[in-house]
Amino acid sequence: MDEIIVQLHVVDWLIILGYVAFMIFIGFYVSKKQKNFDDYFMAGRSLTAPLLVGTLVSTFYGLDTLFGTSEVGFYEGISAFFAYSLPYTVLYAVMAVLAPKFKKAFPEGTTMQEIAFKKYGKPAGVMTSVASFLYSTNTMEMMGIGFILHMIAGIPFFWGTLIGAAVILVYTWTGGLWAVTFTDFIQFVSMMITVGIALIIGWNAIGGFENVFAGLVEWTGSVEDAGYYFSVGAGYLTPWTLVAYSVTAFAVLAEPAFFQRMFAAAGPKEIKKAFVVGIPMWLAFDWAVTFLGILGAAAIGLGIIPEVEANEALFAIVGQYLPVGLLGVFVAGVLAAAMSTADSYFLVAGGVVGFDLYKGLINPNASDKKVEMVTKYAMLVSAALSIWLAFTFERIMEVWVFQATIIVTTALIPVYFGTFSKKTPKKIAGTLATGFGLIASLIWYVWTNFFGVWSEDWEVYVIKIGNIELWQEYGILIITPIVLVIYLLQTLSVKKPLQRRRHNMVWDVFNWIFGIMCIVGPLALIAWYFKAAKAQLKNLNKSE
Repeated sequence: MDEIIVQLHVVDWLIILGYVAFMIFIGFYVSKKQKNFDDYFMAGRSLTAPLLVGTLVSTFYGLDTLFGTSEVGFYEGISAFFAYSLPYTVLYAVMAVLAPKFKKAFPEGTTMQEIAFKKYGKPAGVMTSVASFLYSTNTMEMMGIGFILHMIAGIPFFWGTLIGAAVILVYTWTGGLWAVTFTDFIQFVSMMITVGIALIIGWNAIGGFENVFAGLVEWTGSVEDAGYYFSVGAGYLTPWTLVAYSVTAFAVLAEPAFFQRMFAAAGPKEIKKAFVVGIPMWLAFDWAVTFLGILGAAAIGLGIIPEVEANEALFAIVGQYLPVGLLGVFVAGVLAAAMSTADSYFLVAGGVVGFDLYKGLINPNASDKKVEMVTKYAMLVSAALSIWLAFTFERIMEVWVFQATIIVTTALIPVYFGTFSKKTPKKIAGTLATGFGLIASLIWYVWTNFFGVWSEDWEVYVIKIGNIELWQEYGILIITPIVLVIYLLQTLSVKKPLQRRRHNMVWDVFNWIFGIMCIVGPLALIAWYFKAAKAQLKNLNKSE
């Protein structure tokens, strides 16, 4: 058995197992209340603000935030909050304004991809659906659950991911969005409270700022480097990488799960209330996990915990300070963070295939029962893809940047211009923008993964073009502006009547030219032939 990072008491295990059993029970209980696909996938379009708060916050804040943000905090200090997390909070505020407008614009809407289908047609809708499906794979959550079960039970990473996927699929398969929403609310409460308790206890147990700073000095080797941890613009990542991480925040505006929740809400006011209440929650959670990452680095420097990987430090320090029982609640809360995100995205990924592609494209007359079954089988495909990708990517942050690049470059610009532009959007604009965004993003990651050079210092793939080094994370910065230009060029290109008349005249001229050539050409060839034959006969006569 592998090394166990956190030792759990039997009481802690009972709490964790009880929590998991309760999640599964809710799935089966809610399944009995469903009458049709709208109940299964959209919770009857009756979600109120309190439930929306829980499901919105817990969905977008899974293990990618817990491990990813704490990992950046471990290396970069508070810049993880200000340069990486804070942009998300700003865009949550933007979404609080825009989300109710989407609900009003599409009162019977179901998914974000549906907007692309309606505004630009099938090609753009399919491209957006593919991007949403890839974005909704639960790679980060599967990786996170594998890490957790390894750290608390020594279970190999592979088996940990399989166990996590199986448990989540059971209650999501049976209960749909109602089960996801109810469990998300419970998971939201548990993960917020336990992370807050862990931060307060850990910070005070180490001895506050002075001892934390002393630990960072030991960890980094100098006072100056330790000071970076508390400097907003400092850190070891390049400025462009921090910008790239910040730009990934725009994924909030094209978040498929957010759109599903918006359309499932009881009304626009409920959505606005949920975002207004949820924003402080997101902000607090980001701050807590950033400083838990900093505490991990300081605790290693002070010799309180052994030197572990950055994504294990948070767990190690929590295991050091939280008492029996409360540690079990914390681990359950961490599992909640994974499950709350994974269940949402399994359902969203299934909906992409079942609702958008199957019912919207392949079989418009499909029954609710058939659509629900296709959705469920698509969830299994998403789970298999998530597990495969979990063994393909090496870092949780790498997964997040990849998925954010896919959804931002493909969906963001066409969906928002298509919804809020006063002019009727051109289908060719949406088709070219979504197609280029999706294909370019996939090519970029294949290129950087297979032809880039792995940097041990920065732990990223780097493409070198002459003296220029392009990090894998820069893809979102390069592709997104190009997509915007493509969309605007197609949207703004207007042919005036006079120009069309000139174009028609050009075609007239060419038709006359080539028509005459078709007639004159053969006649000239005949004349040429007889001239050549006459000359040949003349030469023959001379030879005789």
